[in-house]
Amino acid sequence: MVTVMATDMATVMKKNRLSSPRPLTVALALLLALPATAQQQNVTGALPTQGIGTPAKMDDANRNDTEDTQQNRRAWAISPRIGLSLTATDHANISGYNNRGESDLITEITPGIRIDTQTARLRGYFDYSLRGQIYTQNGGSRHQNSLNSFVTLEAVDNWFFVDVSGNIAQQSISAFGPQSPGDTSINSNSTETATWRVSPYIRGTFGGLADYTLRYNASATRADDSRQASNLDVSQWIAQLRGGTPFHNLQWSLDGNRQTADYANGRKTDADLARILATYLITPQFSISASGGWERNNYAALNDENTTTYGYGFDWNPTPRTQISAFRERRFFGHGHRFSISHRFPMSSIRYSDSRDVSVLPNQFAMGGMGSIYDMYFDYFAAQIPDPLLRAAFVNALLTSSGIDPNRQVVSGFLSSRASNQRRQQLSYVLQGARNSLTLQLQRNEDSAIALALTPGADDFSHSSKIRQKGVSLNFSHRLTPLSNLNIMASRQKSSGNYTGTANLDSRTTLYQISLATKLGKKTTGSLSARHAKYEGNSNSYSENALIATFLYTY
Repeated sequence: MVTVMATDMATVMKKNRLSSPRPLTVALALLLALPATAQQQNVTGALPTQGIGTPAKMDDANRNDTEDTQQNRRAWAISPRIGLSLTATDHANISGYNNRGESDLITEITPGIRIDTQTARLRGYFDYSLRGQIYTQNGGSRHQNSLNSFVTLEAVDNWFFVDVSGNIAQQSISAFGPQSPGDTSINSNSTETATWRVSPYIRGTFGGLADYTLRYNASATRADDSRQASNLDVSQWIAQLRGGTPFHNLQWSLDGNRQTADYANGRKTDADLARILATYLITPQFSISASGGWERNNYAALNDENTTTYGYGFDWNPTPRTQISAFRERRFFGHGHRFSISHRFPMSSIRYSDSRDVSVLPNQFAMGGMGSIYDMYFDYFAAQIPDPLLRAAFVNALLTSSGIDPNRQVVSGFLSSRASNQRRQQLSYVLQGARNSLTLQLQRNEDSAIALALTPGADDFSHSSKIRQKGVSLNFSHRLTPLSNLNIMASRQKSSGNYTGTANLDSRTTLYQISLATKLGKKTTGSLSARHAKYEGNSNSYSENALIATFLYTY
C-alpha cells in the first residue's frame, strides 16, 4: 500500500501546485488550431471494447427539435465566469499527523472559461478553471487546475480526422488513504493529475466492399506527486476492416491492435491483438456473434507470451427503449466479458453493466469518468438528443441550474504503475420529474495486478495483489421555485485488499451533504451547503463538518 504520511502545510500545498504552465499553453494552442470534439478514444486495454448493439432511435418530434437547435446554435460560444466560495471547516488538514482536526476558514476564487464550437469541420468544447485557495488559520495558499476538453477536426472531408482531449483533476493516490470530502481539503493522498490525448485517424470504404479505419492514439498522464503516482505514456495503433458477405444477414470485421505502455515508476509493456468477428442477424432485433484470434504481450513476464483467443455473444433490442448486449471471450488472463442491459421508462432510466478486461491506464482514467452523475444524465438523454455536443451542453445546463455536482464519483479509484485485470460492475437509476430528480448509483470494482513491477512500493499492488472497491451514492434534487433547488446527497465507499500482514488494507468513507441553490440574478447563482464526512482506516481516521457558501457569475 502507498503509505500516506503526514506532511506540513507548505509541503502539501506545494505538491498540489501545477509544476509548469506548459500543458495549459499546449491545450490553448490545440484549441485555437483544432477547436472541436465530443469523441474520446478508449485505450484501457490491449484492444478497445467493441460496441455491441445500437442506440435507440429518437422519435421524429425530438429529431426535429434537435435539428432546429443545431441550426440556430452559434458556431462559437465563449462563456467566461468567476466564482467565489467560503468554506468553514473543523478539519481542514486530513493528512493525519493528529486527529483533533484543524479548523479553518478557506476562501476560494475560481476564474474559468468554457468554449463551445460547432462548425462544418470543427466540433468540441473546452472548459478550464483555476482555483486559488487561501487558508486563514494556517496562513497558506495554493492553486489547483481543472480542465475538461474534447476536440475533433475533420481535416479532409469525410476521410481524415484528428481527436484531441485533455483532463486535469485531483485524484487519490491510494485506495486505502484518506479520501478528500472536497477540493479544499489538505490531503497528502491526493495529487493533481493531467492526461492529454491526441488521436489522428482515417476512415473510408474499399470500393464498396469493406469499410476501413486506421487510428493512432497517443496519451500522456502526469501527476504532481510523481514519487507516489507513476507518470505514464501510452501509444497505440488500431486498424479495422468491416464488410458484408453474399449472405445478407452475415457480416464480418477484422481488428488489429498494437499498444505500448511506458510507466515512469514501473516498466514498459507491449501488447498485440488480432481477431476476426462474425455477426449473424437472426431478426432485425436479435443477432449473435463469434470471434477468434491471437494475442501477444509481456505483462506477466519479461518475454512475450502468445495466446489464442475466442469468444461469443449476442445483441438484443426487444423494444426501442430496451437494449441488451453480452459477449464472453477467452483471453490470456482467463475469461473476459462485457454485459449491459438498459431500459428507458417514460420518466426514468435504469442501466446495469458488467465488464472484465485489461487496464493499463491509472484507475480513474481507465474508468473514463464513468460513475459520475454527469455520465448518468448523459446516457439518460441519449435517445432524445443523439448529438453528443448538444447533449453535453444540455446536461451541463441542467445540472448547473439544479445545483448538482456533475463530477461526483461513486468510487474514487487510485493511481497505479502497472497493468491490471479490472472487473467493473455498475447499476444506475435516474428519475427525472417536473420538479424532482433522483439518481442512484451502485458500483463495484475489482483490480488484480497482472504485470511485474520494477519499483517496490510504487503503488497499492505492491502490498495487495487484489484490490476491491464498492460504493453507493444517492442524490435527490427538488425544485422549490423556478429559481431555487434543494439537493440532498449521501454516499459511502469501501476499499479492501487481500494483504495478510499487520497493515490495515480496509478503509471506509461516508459523506452527507445538503445544499440550497438559487439564482440571484440574470447571470449570478449562489448556494449554501452543509456536509459531514467520515473516514475510517489506517491511523489517520478523521471526521469533518463544513459549511460552504458559493457565488458564481457568468459573463
